[in-house]
Amino acid sequence: MIFSYLNYAFRSLIKQKGRTIINILGLSFGIACSIIIYLYSSREINFNKFHTNRDRIFRMITSVKSTEGDLIQSPYMPSEIAVALKEKIPGVEEVCRLRSTAVWIGIDNTVFREDVGFTDSSFLKMFDFEIIAGDRGNPLSEPKSILLTEEVADKFFGDTINSYDEIIGLAIEFPESVPNEYQITGILADPPENNSFNWTVLVPYDNAESYPQCNTFTGNSSVYIMLDEENDIARVEETSQTLIDEFHGEVIQTLIHLGYIPEVGNNARYSFQSFNDLYLGSSGFRSCYEKTGSKRSIYILSSIALLILLIACYNYIMISVSSSLNRLRDFGMMNVVGAKRSQLLLHFIIESLLLVMISVFLGIILAEEILPLFNLMAQDDLKFKLFSELNDYLFIILLILFIVFFTSTYIGIQMLRNNRVMKFLSKDTVRMKRNNLARFSVVLQYFIAIALLISGGVILKQLYYMIKQDVGFNKENVIVLPVDFPDSKIIALKEKILESPHVLGVTMSDRNFVSGSSSRSLKNRNGDVKGIRFLKVDPDYITTLGIELISGRNFFEGEVMDGNNYVLVNETLIKELDLQGDPVGQNIHFETDDLTLTIIGVVKDFHFDSMKDDIEPLIMHISVFNSFWVVFIKTDENYKAALDHARSSWMKVVPEYTWDYDFLSDKLETQYENEDRWSKIIAYAAGVALFLSCLGLMGISSIIIARRFKEVGIRKANGASVTNIMVLLNYDLLKWVLVSYVMACPVSYLIMNKWLQGFAIRTDISWWIYMLAGIAAIIISVLTISIQVYRVAIQNPVKALRYE
Repeated sequence: MIFSYLNYAFRSLIKQKGRTIINILGLSFGIACSIIIYLYSSREINFNKFHTNRDRIFRMITSVKSTEGDLIQSPYMPSEIAVALKEKIPGVEEVCRLRSTAVWIGIDNTVFREDVGFTDSSFLKMFDFEIIAGDRGNPLSEPKSILLTEEVADKFFGDTINSYDEIIGLAIEFPESVPNEYQITGILADPPENNSFNWTVLVPYDNAESYPQCNTFTGNSSVYIMLDEENDIARVEETSQTLIDEFHGEVIQTLIHLGYIPEVGNNARYSFQSFNDLYLGSSGFRSCYEKTGSKRSIYILSSIALLILLIACYNYIMISVSSSLNRLRDFGMMNVVGAKRSQLLLHFIIESLLLVMISVFLGIILAEEILPLFNLMAQDDLKFKLFSELNDYLFIILLILFIVFFTSTYIGIQMLRNNRVMKFLSKDTVRMKRNNLARFSVVLQYFIAIALLISGGVILKQLYYMIKQDVGFNKENVIVLPVDFPDSKIIALKEKILESPHVLGVTMSDRNFVSGSSSRSLKNRNGDVKGIRFLKVDPDYITTLGIELISGRNFFEGEVMDGNNYVLVNETLIKELDLQGDPVGQNIHFETDDLTLTIIGVVKDFHFDSMKDDIEPLIMHISVFNSFWVVFIKTDENYKAALDHARSSWMKVVPEYTWDYDFLSDKLETQYENEDRWSKIIAYAAGVALFLSCLGLMGISSIIIARRFKEVGIRKANGASVTNIMVLLNYDLLKWVLVSYVMACPVSYLIMNKWLQGFAIRTDISWWIYMLAGIAAIIISVLTISIQVYRVAIQNPVKALRYE
């Protein structure tokens, strides 16, 4: 019997080739989008799942409640707390510390910049990273031992070795450290892609002090604990509160003195974040050493995929219900000869299953083809690994079942619920609410598509607005060099680069405008606590970058910090600290550090952070309490010649380091990568939604035109022109597109207005974005409908009047 059902379903699909193609195209696109978002979400959700002890591992967190009631959490802890946790807190089986930073390392004349992880030997007992060569017992036991991943080992040694065992015991040089040689004690298998740790090289934690670090007032290290088999994290968390006074008591008193946190109550507390939540549960932290993901991205992308899939399914339902009216007599005859309603319903299920199976096959092929486009939009490196795990097969099966039962049961119930056998066999058309179904389909699909179009337009406008805003300094024709090597070599490099006639200026700083920050807290005259940003510069900084000095003087060439600690400040600092009179010559005193700074000049506010943030109070200094990490080169219009000279100078002064550079304008645009990514994703989603809506509209219009074929003939016989016919049939559907537009405008406005609140510098929501979205939707709709209407409108009315 099943073969007869399949045969009937196959003949039905072949008989209605046009509508079958529309349905397959729509479902294939919906399925392809669902597969790609499933692969993305599956990878994100399964981060760190390869560690067998993950349920027993936790990261220590410090939580502070401010006087305003805000809860501020930090994953950074003082490194000394690790020993106390192991010795004083029952239930803690292992503890390890972790810091990571990019460091130049090399062997002989080969140097690479690698992400070095500084950690304890217990790290490899807690986490599952496979040692494939060398000491498999305790490879980080020696102070100057080093572990390389396969990738790094291949970089350094390549084809010169037959096995990794040959390089065990060799030395790796760290050019900027003293002593600077580490002995290779092991080789690690490359960590899986779904791994939160950034390092490619591991060395003992005690070597970390010489290198850059992330830190806050709470500490500078990630601290992980692994519980014993009892796994009582609540008890461990409660017991750990006894360590607060020992390790954060002084900091807490300082914050109380500044008025940052209240003096009474639970103003600080330790908590422990499950390692299972590390990747997707760390987006609230300002920074951390580990990779982090976003639950919000998963929710948004999954919602977009679901909407696209529902549009495709609803198109299929609507077209199938309408086209199935032509087969009611077949169903009536089956019913007369003994077929039950359940058997009739099975016809729809088999037909739907056959069409969905074809669509899934094409959807898988399509997903693999458009995955590179998704990676380009999302700036990701997602791999197409659909059938690598059991869950992948379950997803495909559930996807098929969802589409089949969602579509076929709805179609069957709508067709069979209120229709008796005699109605099936009657010449009269069976009455159904098909017009309402078509209208709802058009409104729903175009509502989604237009809302996405408007949202994408607003995001693009905001992105363009931020990129084109005046940042307060000259960002064009400025080359950025990362220079994390000794200051003496940086100064020598600067002097060499200045020899080019195409170089207008060279300056140094500890920040490249995009990453890193240094700050301290200070009370103003009213007792309010203000965060003060610090920026290390050299005397050429403001002249090279074109920052305007509005009062006072710049640093003198060769000037060094003396007892007065001379500094430059921005306008915002003057306002926030409420400095009275001429600020030049006034002192700024930090009680907590017993540090007094003297203002020698005031610069006009400039955006040293992205446009998402307000400009903060800034102190620019030339002191020795920080290092230079960046060189800026201002060039004339012949920046290529200047770049070639800079590279030549680099190879003469620091040939042991790998040459690397960026343009400042490009660097600043990376601050808005997230907005750029979402604008592309939403734009393409809107395009797919419009494409599917057009397919649905094409199916609807073909059905409506077929039903009004005789009406068209009568109107033409009575003198109606082709234009009259086209306007009549277009209007019947276009009015529902307009309804969609009217509904989408306020909804998209509310969503985008709330999104824009997250930017300190933001554009307005322009009327022309709504106008363009509406015009685009109407033009596409008119073209879609008119192509089919025109074919009918130009036919001889005699043919229409004979039509049965």
